Amino acid sequence: WWTVAWFFAALVALAVLLRLGKRQATRVALVCLALAAGVIASYPFAPRLTVGALEVTALDVGQGDSILVILPRGKTMLIDGGGAFAGFRGEENYAGPDPGEDAVSPYLWSRGIRRLDVVALTHAHHDHLGGLIAIVENFRVGSLWIGREVAAPAFARLEQLATERHIPIVHEASGASFDRDGVHGDVLWPHTAGKEPAGPPKNDDSLVLRLVYGKRAILLPGDAEKDAEQEIVAETPGDALRADVLKVGHHGSRNSTTPEFLARVHPSLALISSGADNPYGHPSPELLERLALAGVRILRTDQNGAIHVVTDGESLQVSCYVACLVAPRADASTGAQRADQEQKRQN
Repeated sequence: WWTVAWFFAALVALAVLLRLGKRQATRVALVCLALAAGVIASYPFAPRLTVGALEVTALDVGQGDSILVILPRGKTMLIDGGGAFAGFRGEENYAGPDPGEDAVSPYLWSRGIRRLDVVALTHAHHDHLGGLIAIVENFRVGSLWIGREVAAPAFARLEQLATERHIPIVHEASGASFDRDGVHGDVLWPHTAGKEPAGPPKNDDSLVLRLVYGKRAILLPGDAEKDAEQEIVAETPGDALRADVLKVGHHGSRNSTTPEFLARVHPSLALISSGADNPYGHPSPELLERLALAGVRILRTDQNGAIHVVTDGESLQVSCYVACLVAPRADASTGAQRADQEQKRQN
């Protein structure tokens, strides 16, 4: 109704201007501009937050990760910010597209978000870290969560920027937990945070978070692969790894989401964040078959665009920028045989 109201207000203003002299018309125009600026600043057009629900959105940032989490009372957490391919080649002066500036920031603004309570970096590979520089520059940030310290120029720049803006840097490690707005969060990995000598970034450095709201759980493992997964499986008791929604590790590489890990998580929905026609072949056919054999519904940012999951603690609602299509399931007659073959390949 805001759009309709302002349309008619514009028509009225136009009619008034046409009947006024030049000086009076100028004054009226200035008043209208001031009112318009106030409306834009307050942003009444933003989609309303789903009060009482946990929202998790896998943004489409190409070959990278960026996850927006909105807690039931509106607290916000951004996990990773995407990044450009060139960062993998060490081109620190690369001036191409920046997903943090060109994709993540506009989406947050479109939701009326001006402050992020938490910005979390899973690990310091450029496809997760690169876009966070723009995010920290564009938004008020409550705290920056990181896992292991690494020796990487972009990582040092992010920490320096946070320090300059007086943003607290929190080193998270397995065993840490939090409770906010009815959501319980557990840090499952890494073991140590900011304590080991800095080395080059690795996928298995990834900060792994599990969020629980009511009867529903969501697992966000960054780029964790089989070595980290094996330790997480060994050290996490009972159903504490179970999740309805799994953001698949490392963009669906063949070395992530092992059969043992998948069996323990036992998700009904898998989200894969990968770029269309990326040079790494993500997601791998092996991984897709593994998920299909387990009867898991698969959604991919390269095919479905941004994927939006909402839960009130009981039900799960899923929507996509492009239509959410249900992935085909594996043939039941050959499923067991192929599962055995997959198990042998992993061993």
